[in-house]
Amino acid sequence: MNFPDSELWNFSEQTYAIPEVEDNCLKLQNNYDADINIILYCIWVAEKSVLLSHNDIQLLIKATEPWQKTILKPLRDARKMMKQHIIAMPTDMLDQTVGNLTEMELNAEHMSQLALEKVISFRENSAEDKLSPIEYASSNLSRYLQQLESITAINDIAEEFSNLLNAIFQDPEAIQIALMSEA
Repeated sequence: MNFPDSELWNFSEQTYAIPEVEDNCLKLQNNYDADINIILYCIWVAEKSVLLSHNDIQLLIKATEPWQKTILKPLRDARKMMKQHIIAMPTDMLDQTVGNLTEMELNAEHMSQLALEKVISFRENSAEDKLSPIEYASSNLSRYLQQLESITAINDIAEEFSNLLNAIFQDPEAIQIALMSEA
């Protein structure tokens, strides 16, 4: 598919390729039903010195929920079933089908991100409100993850949260300070 240029998608591809980012994002997705696209969005806007509000997060969730429930989750589930050989099918067809499902899932993720980019018109915070990208990311992610029904407190996912921020920013001391301010 030919997609329009997307700053978020380019950022996501680069960030997701960082060692341990994929694993930590998948843990949040698989264990807590977190939307990886929203996670990456929270970090992307943090790099732009944007602090998301509770209402911003609600708009993001509302924008991606149809994608997640009706397209992405069914594709992901079908791909996983195929990889586990739950469905009987010749191996060469199985590999091709898994490849097709993977491509469809990736295209749907891309379209979901294009939708996310259009949800919020954000501006940078004023100079006196400046935080570090780590602090913006920590706050944005915390606001998002606290709205997930599967998470009762940010402490429930402290390890995954910390590991994700460490993988991206590689500044454990600053991350610890940002996490303490979120607790």
